[in-house]
Amino acid sequence: MIKNTKKSTKITPKKLLIFSLIALVIYLIIGAFFTHIVVNISDSHAGTLFWKSDKNPGKNEFVYFNFKHPLLPKNIKILSKKLVCIGGDKLQINDKFIICNEQKYPIKRNQKTGSGKLIKQFYYDGIVPKNKAVVWGSNLESFDSRYWGFIDYQKLKTILILF
Repeated sequence: MIKNTKKSTKITPKKLLIFSLIALVIYLIIGAFFTHIVVNISDSHAGTLFWKSDKNPGKNEFVYFNFKHPLLPKNIKILSKKLVCIGGDKLQINDKFIICNEQKYPIKRNQKTGSGKLIKQFYYDGIVPKNKAVVWGSNLESFDSRYWGFIDYQKLKTILILF
């Protein structure tokens, strides 16, 4: 005769509480991890994995920021660019380059969007105002400070390239 050695497992309130706490901790860890990872789908850095940080960025670091503009699609609310110039730096923006303290970043200007709307151009030759910044997209035709000028430095957060 075969005996049934299977024990019946009773779920006690204590076991349920422990299980719930473990599940909550796992959920929070996974949620925190995945809210910091960003996959860039733009032409500037297609397929690049970034880690969103809350630290204030330094020059030549990649940044992300909330940005609304009438020429951007309504579903785009966050942009990522390279921070190239900050308050106090010498800046020149012309038709071929964004130049910050003699460091040149190549650009190409578009006068109209693909649908024919005029794009406002931003030109500058002087010192970047305090608490302002200039960002640059590495794609020659990127939508960046060459069109809309300065952005508040306080709005920028660092993103680190993972790969």
